[in-house]
Amino acid sequence: MHDVVVIGGGPAGSISAGLLAKDHDVTVIEDHQSSGVPVQCTGLVTQNVVGMSGASPDILSKIYGANVFFPNRGSIQVRSKDVKAVLIDREGLDKKLAQRAEDAGANFLYGHSYKDHKVHRDKVVINVNGNEMESSMLIGADGQGSKVARSMPNNEPKEYVYGIQVDVRHRMDTEDLMNIRIGSEFAPGFFTWEIPCGDFTRVGLCSSVAGSPSDHLRKLMKEAGLDDAKVISKYSGKIPLGGCRRTFGERLMIIGDAAGQVKPVSGGGIYPILKAAPILKDVATEAITANDFSSKRLSLYEKGWKKEIGKELNRGYRIRKMYTNLSDKDLNKVFDIVNRDNIRAILNDIKIDSPSDVAPMILRNPRAAAKFLPIILRSLI
Repeated sequence: MHDVVVIGGGPAGSISAGLLAKDHDVTVIEDHQSSGVPVQCTGLVTQNVVGMSGASPDILSKIYGANVFFPNRGSIQVRSKDVKAVLIDREGLDKKLAQRAEDAGANFLYGHSYKDHKVHRDKVVINVNGNEMESSMLIGADGQGSKVARSMPNNEPKEYVYGIQVDVRHRMDTEDLMNIRIGSEFAPGFFTWEIPCGDFTRVGLCSSVAGSPSDHLRKLMKEAGLDDAKVISKYSGKIPLGGCRRTFGERLMIIGDAAGQVKPVSGGGIYPILKAAPILKDVATEAITANDFSSKRLSLYEKGWKKEIGKELNRGYRIRKMYTNLSDKDLNKVFDIVNRDNIRAILNDIKIDSPSDVAPMILRNPRAAAKFLPIILRSLI
């Protein structure tokens, strides 16, 4: 019988498995033939995240800021003297994280599909490819459509956003700035991105409107002057936002997209995983040592990760709900407010891993606060 079975060989599963496999018998179940495919992420992270991962992924570009376009086509440029984010080879990162986990002792079973599981008094029995696998506990790291998370009643995330992106053969004029567009025309409820990657550009968007966002992508490509650019690759997927009701159960914990541990403002998930995984490892290790896999003991995981990143995720989701309640007219008024040197200076210092910090900084400016207040009040109604 295994100590731990992890469902999912993406970053959440590989990082968790790598931490646990140093001292325990860990098996990872991944339904694809390899970690890292299909790619369903933009790959834009901070240098802090790269360092925390310990995986040294290939860096495709370094981003110092962004040109932000509003519905009225007005734009502001936000630029820092420091690198704000790096675009990494996301497939390569996933493979390196999986290899690190294997080097630590984890056993990966690729091309194997988790069906369901049953919790018994002394074990959990997992149905994999129609065969039974026994383990002391189960870790759900199986992404946004997590079957493990849904095994607990009413455990859907608050909402999904639907994303699509393409890599096109095009070199952007500025190779250290990305373009972001907001508003209902191109990305209702979220935003778009155009990221320089040397000889190619990564173009995409997320939308809160259910269904395929392909129509919005066509509009975006035309607006960006890329409608005739050669498409090299294309990806799509959806991102869970707002968290799940519960991230633990009897002999069970869930992490990453499966748990809705995603930054609501940007849709990024690797940073929350890196903060939550050490807590999961500690709780799992203590449970194995005590031979106690009860919900009560495993609830310490949820208490721990919420103490670490729960406040930022909750603040981010409140900001997101305010944003989605703004009309294009409201967003244009925001442009009029932030299109000032003193406000742009504040935006230059925004931290991607904790973007909600910028709002209090802007509101400390009396003139900006007075103009923002009516907009904020409307967004709360």
